[in-house]
Amino acid sequence: MSQKDPLFCRRSGINETPVENELFLIAGDSGDIFHLDQMAMAIWRALETPAGQADLLALFAEAFPETPTATIERDLAAALATLLQGELIETCD
Repeated sequence: MSQKDPLFCRRSGINETPVENELFLIAGDSGDIFHLDQMAMAIWRALETPAGQADLLALFAEAFPETPTATIERDLAAALATLLQGELIETCD
């Protein structure tokens, strides 16, 4: 049985606060504030609609064709891990 690429989605109760060209997320339950770097901000925006890691990788590879896929994959995995750890996104069905 093959493991399906899980879909990621934004957690509910997260408030966005844009400041100039930056984005801060505020967790509604804890009040914790998270500053998103450019990669995390792009992922957050892309996850307006649930998407899997493969979908996100394809999106970023198309947006940055000059960047090696392995680099994008590494950066994407790190940013997803940070967003998951901060409980800003979650896996969804």
